Amino acid sequence: MESDELRTHVVEVADDLFYTHGVHAVTMHRIRDEAGVPLKRLYRMFPSKDLLLAACLDRRDRLARTAIGERIATLDDPLAKLLGPFDFLDDWFRLPGFHGCVFAGAFGEVGAAAPIVVTAVQTHKLALRALFTDLARDADVRDEVAVGAQLAVLFDGAMAVATFTGDTDAALHARRAARAVVRAAG
Repeated sequence: MESDELRTHVVEVADDLFYTHGVHAVTMHRIRDEAGVPLKRLYRMFPSKDLLLAACLDRRDRLARTAIGERIATLDDPLAKLLGPFDFLDDWFRLPGFHGCVFAGAFGEVGAAAPIVVTAVQTHKLALRALFTDLARDADVRDEVAVGAQLAVLFDGAMAVATFTGDTDAALHARRAARAVVRAAG
């Protein structure tokens, strides 16, 4: 494999392992074994587990935002677009292997001890809030910044509820609450 291809392969393998088993449970040795990469080469690509985790989070950020974007691009109505990310969540919660928000999980396990991970998590969460703000603006919702922030909280709250309680309807509940927030904003 070429260097970029190998790096991509390692990130995909590590991402799957971190998401399925948790950051602390997965060692660099296990990633080496699963990816089929010599440990020395793995550490040349990623001198620390935190750097590898940050690369995985960057990958997840791109995948999630692309999937949400594709989902809402199929919709014509601005209000439907604004609520579309909740429909994305609803589909995701019902997939086999749903283990919750990888960003919240990574932050919970690594926390402030790994600033590069904190930055990756914040970048993703701020981008989602910006998306909601943009969608609220496109839907002519008054005070789109406040509404965008409120919908981002509902979005993350739905993930937490689905993760911790197994309530696969959490996104539907959040969607109804989001509609009420939008209605109240005028």
